Amino acid sequence: MVIINGKHRRAKALISQSRYVLYILNFVFALHLALISYYLSPFLISSGFPEAFIGLLYATGSMITLIAIAYAPTLLKKYGNYTNLLTLGLIEIIAFLGFAFVHNIFFVFFFFLIAMIIPTLIAFSLDIFLEGSTQTESATSGVRGVFLTVANLAWIGAPLVGGFLIYNENYTWLFLVSALVFVPFIFLASSQLEHFKDPDYKQLSVPAFITVLSKNIDIRNIFIASFLLRSFYAIMIIYLPLYLHGVLGMPLSSLGIIVAIAVTAFVLLEIPLGKLEDAYWGEQEVLIIGFAILAIATASLSFITTTSVLIWALVMFISRIGAAMVEVSTEGYFFKQISASDTDNVSAFRMLYPLAYIVSPLLGTAALFFMPLQYIFLLMGIVLLSGILFSMQIHDTR
Repeated sequence: MVIINGKHRRAKALISQSRYVLYILNFVFALHLALISYYLSPFLISSGFPEAFIGLLYATGSMITLIAIAYAPTLLKKYGNYTNLLTLGLIEIIAFLGFAFVHNIFFVFFFFLIAMIIPTLIAFSLDIFLEGSTQTESATSGVRGVFLTVANLAWIGAPLVGGFLIYNENYTWLFLVSALVFVPFIFLASSQLEHFKDPDYKQLSVPAFITVLSKNIDIRNIFIASFLLRSFYAIMIIYLPLYLHGVLGMPLSSLGIIVAIAVTAFVLLEIPLGKLEDAYWGEQEVLIIGFAILAIATASLSFITTTSVLIWALVMFISRIGAAMVEVSTEGYFFKQISASDTDNVSAFRMLYPLAYIVSPLLGTAALFFMPLQYIFLLMGIVLLSGILFSMQIHDTR
């Protein structure tokens, strides 16, 4: 009995240690991406791509990402999650070094495609590691809340630093620093995750998954809610820099300040919300209120023409309060329904991110033919209101 209990305690300690390692990895991963995310659209324009076609570039990269995620379980079966993660990390660093030192427009497009595909696959891999380290489904929202919060901590300072690294719109230092920041990710993952035991990975069957969506109203509605949130992120990443910098003439350093202030909402809210959802509330109420706040704040961006950093930061902060509520609820609710071996469902869930980056840029590109750039935010706000209806239809976990 002592031996059995001793083994059990060691197993629990190893799981807890792995989870803390994953928190650190997610922070480094987010720091790496947060440095460049809001500056990628201006970078593409400075590289020679027309503003009207930026959305199409994102859509193209996302289409390839969808295919990559669909076949990810095949690679996981063959090589394992540990080897896949390290390989993806090395490719990511090479792509960002390419951004820094190769300025031919065709190579920029090639590295851009890699930068669209690889981070989504890394996030998918981290999901599997984290799900394997979560012992009880009742703790899922809390664990996910911490996992998301440590990532959002990186988003507080990184966009601010990124804005100052772009001196005179020279992006070399931005991508070089982002690549170097990601190097510890490789060393930490290689030394701490090698003992991970791969589950029996399931290949995504699109017809079977469509059947699941048609029969399971909860999974269907949480997928739609997550897709709406991802669409909001896509619109903000692609078009907010173009509006603030290209239309209002605000410097990119101001964008960094605005984003840094806005994302503190995630840091302040996601951990307590996750724990409250596990213990008392469930996810439905938080989703409904979150979508209402997010929709109103997003729509209001269309009517702000001032260049005041304070006003923009305030409204963006309010929008992120809604986004934090929706994010922790959709993540917690979904991962309460699955286990680490359900890679088919995780694949489908993570496909929502590139899918949003296909639909949103295409709609945004089409909308620009009929309306000024700023009214894309009003259109997005109207669409986000539908999230309230879908959230009302899920069966709460409390």
